[in-house]
Amino acid sequence: MRMQIILPRVEIHRFYSSFENTAHTHEDQFQITIPIKGTCHFQHEHKYLSLPPGEGIVLMPRDQHSLHIGDGASLVIIRVRQESMYPQGLPSQREPQYRQQFDVKRISRYFGQWTSGMMNRDLDDPLEEEELETRMISDLQELIWSGGLPVSPAMQISHEEHNQHHARVLEYIHANYTEQLNISTLAGLAMQSRYHFIRTFKSLMGVTPYQYVLQLRVREAIRQLQQSDATVTDISFNLGFSSPSQLYRAFAKITGMTPEQYRKTRL
Repeated sequence: MRMQIILPRVEIHRFYSSFENTAHTHEDQFQITIPIKGTCHFQHEHKYLSLPPGEGIVLMPRDQHSLHIGDGASLVIIRVRQESMYPQGLPSQREPQYRQQFDVKRISRYFGQWTSGMMNRDLDDPLEEEELETRMISDLQELIWSGGLPVSPAMQISHEEHNQHHARVLEYIHANYTEQLNISTLAGLAMQSRYHFIRTFKSLMGVTPYQYVLQLRVREAIRQLQQSDATVTDISFNLGFSSPSQLYRAFAKITGMTPEQYRKTRL
């Protein structure tokens, strides 16, 4: 059996029971291979390695490799693009440790959290997907660099500067919440990495940036349902929802009723 998560900057694959592949390379991705149960028989550039549970290999892009596991074994393979491998402030020319020991319980816990996040996300909204991908990459960076992460610039700015940056982010969101927003732009306004921006925003506002944008859109949808004859479809597209169904889901989650039901209660 195989489970996988495929996002633009990171891929997570988990194999249960027997699996093997032939020698190959990845042009612009690092690969982290971590046996969870049983032995992984690994070949890297014609060198054979036998990896017990928790002993992982970190391959550079274009390294040739192949592997196989037997019945009853379990394996996690993570592939991440070069630009996402390094935490903010860490030199990109620094190479990660080739052979590392990983906590298999921690890896399994992370995988469960990532899978749950993918299953419960809104398939129609790239902003939520970007939030999840950012969290996955941050978790991965912590695993790979084993506490060697640099102090984020976000932790070095003054309290006054932090408030100014946050106010700028909120101003931008309120001016553009009907458009397609992205975490990179918002984090840039906050002068933070993507991960630290999401974490800081949630600690201050009680919700993630994606959830905050949804609240603004639903609040405006309520106003338009009360004060106009616009259809739910027109309202959904005017407010930046990718489809009427996305508005229905967000509206019902926040108000407990559909847009039509809400409009009827206000007639």
